[in-house]
Amino acid sequence: MSRKYLPLVPVMIAASAVPGAAQAQQAAPAAAATEAPNDWTTWGYDQERTAWNRGEKTLDKKNVAKLKLQWSTKLSTPVTDVVLSTLTSPIIAAGVETPQGAKNVIYLLGADDTLFALDADSGAALWQKSFPNPITAKKNATWLCPNTANATPVVDKARGLIFFIPSDGKLRALSLGDGAEKMAPIEMVPPFTRAWSLNLIDDIVYTTSGRACGEVQDPRSAMASAVGAVVRRNAAAAAAPAGPSVMTDPSAVTAVDVRDLAKPELTRFYTSGGRPAGPWGRGGLARGPGNTVIFQTSDGLYDPPAGSWGDTIMKLTPKATRVADSFTPENFKYIFAHDLAGSASPVVFPFGGKTLVATAQKEGVLYLLDANDMGGGQAKNHQQFVYKSPQLGNDKAAGTDPSQGVWGAVTTYQNPEGKRFLYLPMWGPRSTFAPAFKSDAGESPNGSIMAFQVVSEGDKISLNPEWISGNMIMPDPPVVANGVVYATQTGGQAMQNPTLPDGSRLNSATAASSKFRSTPVGNIILYAFDAETGKQLYSSKDLIKDWTHFSQPVVALGKVYLVSHDARVYALGVRK
Repeated sequence: MSRKYLPLVPVMIAASAVPGAAQAQQAAPAAAATEAPNDWTTWGYDQERTAWNRGEKTLDKKNVAKLKLQWSTKLSTPVTDVVLSTLTSPIIAAGVETPQGAKNVIYLLGADDTLFALDADSGAALWQKSFPNPITAKKNATWLCPNTANATPVVDKARGLIFFIPSDGKLRALSLGDGAEKMAPIEMVPPFTRAWSLNLIDDIVYTTSGRACGEVQDPRSAMASAVGAVVRRNAAAAAAPAGPSVMTDPSAVTAVDVRDLAKPELTRFYTSGGRPAGPWGRGGLARGPGNTVIFQTSDGLYDPPAGSWGDTIMKLTPKATRVADSFTPENFKYIFAHDLAGSASPVVFPFGGKTLVATAQKEGVLYLLDANDMGGGQAKNHQQFVYKSPQLGNDKAAGTDPSQGVWGAVTTYQNPEGKRFLYLPMWGPRSTFAPAFKSDAGESPNGSIMAFQVVSEGDKISLNPEWISGNMIMPDPPVVANGVVYATQTGGQAMQNPTLPDGSRLNSATAASSKFRSTPVGNIILYAFDAETGKQLYSSKDLIKDWTHFSQPVVALGKVYLVSHDARVYALGVRK
């Protein structure tokens, strides 16, 4: 049966102006620099989410073994059991003009709605600004929906701005140098929404959101209407309200045009009318050809005519106005039934004259797609792929107890000779069907990093298994710089609702409110590997005592930056 897409009428909202916002608007940059930047201004380094810092000049294979702690700073954000991500992943901007002079600056958003700016070279505080949420949540906080800020900010170096969303859901822009507010705030998502990392593409700020954590405030709003419309068409596609007086946010991709800081304009695309089919992956979405945006949805009904896009890789036109293309695995019903769908952000990269998308999910299978023809169109039922790997992990088809498969994001790197590699953070043991790797560090019951080389023979593209790391507890998505892969064991808890001694399990509401999820089973360990051979070059061992959740190491300006659950920031380098 072929599938047809319905046209989408975008929702457009403009914010009211704030004093001075028009004057804060700055001219666009002249021409983009040809040299790759050596800082890290967005989650995953770039708009395509490669996690490959092409401008790093200091750390390399020869000196990475000498990594030592340069500084650590404890931030003021309170630490709680229900908030697993106390701080967002670090963002780094080089050469920022501040009242203290030109500085390299690290930015972090705390779960308490405080944006921190630290000296990236010393860890000293430069400024911090808090944006308390005036709205009281009607739902109790849980580790699933902690009612806190979650999205990693994004930096606009050309205009000297940082964009971020505190828990009130409003997109704000502050000056990189002193934290002065420069844009009329606009509600990008409802308060308490579980939003993912921001991406800035052609002066459009994007985020993805799901899990129905947000609380829709205005029952007459466009979002409330979207919930009602889908409920009427397909009641099974919408999640039940959290309470009699709470309307929760539907899964969505949101875009805000920030060309005019005095009048930002919002567009939104709904991937369902409720909790199902949420756009997942902590990197949010990636830029595709022609400034399209590409992302992966989680479990939910696959029924596009009814407005539900479960278990699908989607490509939207700029500003998230309509569907441009999509890919849905042939076994999407099986994926939905076993909670194995999207939990990792895709990565977009060039190879062999094509633009490819690499994507994986909790199922433990890696796909390569053609970004210009993702599923083969209606003729192929939107299910055609360039390459599909064998099962790589999660033989037990475990969605959450324990959490297995690929979580976070896929990483890519190209060596100086033009060889292209992909890296997967696999949770749990490898599959019995996984291929043999050229370099194998042994059993990995808790998780590992898997490395593949993208190869072609004629018009056929496939993957060669290159190396697999040793055991790592719930590894975060790795990053690459100068031929070195940096990966962290998070030490987190993979069980969400364990079996009790009497054989029973908690109900879902009680499990979500329990402290068990924030009980770590290990500590953060930073590893460095040769990107091509997998040879271990460094381990931080027990240097960092705490754990982390849904983060990513950042390599920039000759240092590796990490955050831990106890609200501490670490910088490792080789100069001491």
